[in-house]
Amino acid sequence: MSVDSTWLRFALLAAIAIGLPPISHAATLQKLDWGSPDQPWGARRAVTAADRAAIAAYRSGRKAPIFSTNFSGTAELQADWNVVSDDNRSLTACRGPASVEPSTAGLRLKTLLATDCRSARWSTGYIASKAKYGYGFVEARIKIADIKGVNNAVWLTTDDNFEIDIAEARYPNYVHLGLQYWPPNKTEQHAGMGWGASFAENLAYGFHDVGLLRTPTDMIYEVDGEPIAAVLTHGAVRGPAAILISTALADWAGGKVPDHPENHGMVVQWLHVFAP
Repeated sequence: MSVDSTWLRFALLAAIAIGLPPISHAATLQKLDWGSPDQPWGARRAVTAADRAAIAAYRSGRKAPIFSTNFSGTAELQADWNVVSDDNRSLTACRGPASVEPSTAGLRLKTLLATDCRSARWSTGYIASKAKYGYGFVEARIKIADIKGVNNAVWLTTDDNFEIDIAEARYPNYVHLGLQYWPPNKTEQHAGMGWGASFAENLAYGFHDVGLLRTPTDMIYEVDGEPIAAVLTHGAVRGPAAILISTALADWAGGKVPDHPENHGMVVQWLHVFAP
């Protein structure tokens, strides 16, 4: 380990120990695995220099977003977002408004002890944008929960029945990226394609940017400004999309849910949406 990396690790641990905000730096991709196979509406392709240039242009600050929030106020949250409540037996927690908290640090999706779930002992948070967005670039800065068993998600659902998983991040260093089709009737079957990305860093030590560039023909997934995966949609994913931000407790989310997951959650520092 070099002197610089030794100092950085010491600084991260010291910040955590005394309660200071963690130092953030770009995550280093170590491995990108294929998940489920390609589909007619979603086929993997290589990331290109043009993808990198397009992402960099949106992140340069030269273009103003059409929507931006740092989740600091209750009134703004209520105006722009729906707080979603659900109680899915496949999860280890229900989700409700008590676990959603705007703050000066950003949106906190808190894991809490709960007494009003059908069977679960905890609640987590879930919001969905009231507005829907078409092609363009969506990016959020997140810090994931520092325990296994939490799915920290930024995702989209389109009016033509697609789910776009910008990031389903799981402690300590894994992010699932994906595209799924949820048929509106029983004549079709659900299908999905995607990737599993593993990083060198512990993603709970600091904030990291996750984003998606969506065009009529392609989608490019990025982490900390670096495009890491791309998919050809062949014009199939056309519908406007709601933005969803959520946490969920489940043993499939990186490992078994611990005995006391309460007080471990995700923070979203900001979210920006850009038109093409």
